[in-house]
Amino acid sequence: MTVPLLIIVLPVRLLWEALKVIGRYVLRPLGWLLHNALVRPVAWILRELLWRPIRWAVRVLVVLPLRWAGRRILLPLGRAILRYVLVPLLSGFAWVVMLVARPVGRALAALWRAVLWPVLAAFGRLLAHAWRLAGVILHHLLVRPLKFVWRMVLKPVLRAVRQVWRATAVPAARWFRHHVREPVRAAGRSVSRALGLDAWRP
Repeated sequence: MTVPLLIIVLPVRLLWEALKVIGRYVLRPLGWLLHNALVRPVAWILRELLWRPIRWAVRVLVVLPLRWAGRRILLPLGRAILRYVLVPLLSGFAWVVMLVARPVGRALAALWRAVLWPVLAAFGRLLAHAWRLAGVILHHLLVRPLKFVWRMVLKPVLRAVRQVWRATAVPAARWFRHHVREPVRAAGRSVSRALGLDAWRP
């Protein structure tokens, strides 16, 4: 049993140790050399000769002129449009709306008070009475009969079933557990102990 394991384990272990040595003494120095001789110089060249000039050009040729145009041209133009066009236009529109909205609002309020509110109040009262009547009917036609059936029929039947269950099934289950299951389990344990199989269990 140990010789085949030795034949399999020993070469794998030797290969693992060889890979560790190669990684430590060949690949790690080679990686350090590649990082310091190739990656860092290329990164410096890209940063200093490509990225910084592009960033400077974009800032000087795009961002600063747009900022200047926004401050010197667009902001005063927007303020002038707001002050001399939009504010007078919106003030006139608000004046027209107020001129028309007041009489329309008063007419709608009078219509609400005179017609709609009394109709809605009467409908609400009618709905409340119908709801109350439906509750009384439901109580007398469904709830009371169900209570009666539960109290006089189902509850005694369920109580009798529970007593029969306790008198028959529970003692039978206890007898089965004490006289069948436990002895079979104990016999199985003793057989497995005798055969040495219990050592394999965790």
